[in-house]
Amino acid sequence: MNVSALVCLANGSEEIEAVTVMDLLVRAGFQVTSASIDSMGALEVGCSRGVRLLADMPLSALVDRSFEVIVLPGGLKGAEGLRDCPLLVDLLRRQRLNGKLVAAICAAPAVVLQYHNLYPGAAMTGFPGLKDRIPSQVWREQRVVYDPQANLLTSQGPATAMEFALAIIARLAGQAQAADVAAQLVLPAGINDYRQ
Repeated sequence: MNVSALVCLANGSEEIEAVTVMDLLVRAGFQVTSASIDSMGALEVGCSRGVRLLADMPLSALVDRSFEVIVLPGGLKGAEGLRDCPLLVDLLRRQRLNGKLVAAICAAPAVVLQYHNLYPGAAMTGFPGLKDRIPSQVWREQRVVYDPQANLLTSQGPATAMEFALAIIARLAGQAQAADVAAQLVLPAGINDYRQ
């Protein structure tokens, strides 16, 4: 399998969300690239709780590449950094126009997607404390939400990161692959393990 995934990182990104998604996608056999949005090209990212991550490359090196999914972790400061990166906003617009998946968690749906009106009318969720930034008619009070018309996947926060990552895998590699990855984890009761 050669599913390509781009995980965008900014200073202040939520480390649980970023690392959990990258880990599970790698377990599924995805080709995962992490990119720093730093305008000076710095690869080291200071996350929301002080964990330091080293991105594979700067986002500016990836402008001509396409990915099956672009993932936006949350963390309020990190999401604000993603929001303020014109290059990323352009990539997200292209991703949508090409019908490819965008997956955003925690603060990213409200702070990035809604701020730039990238998915008007698409059903979504996000960090509950920011639900006032998402129109009530599209807000869904669920841990993970997929809108098939928009090809948009959203989730609520750090504790939903495993479900979010498994949903990305299921969308792009199938339910059986998601079940294989889920079998390697000790999932709490109630999380879909895709063995249906």
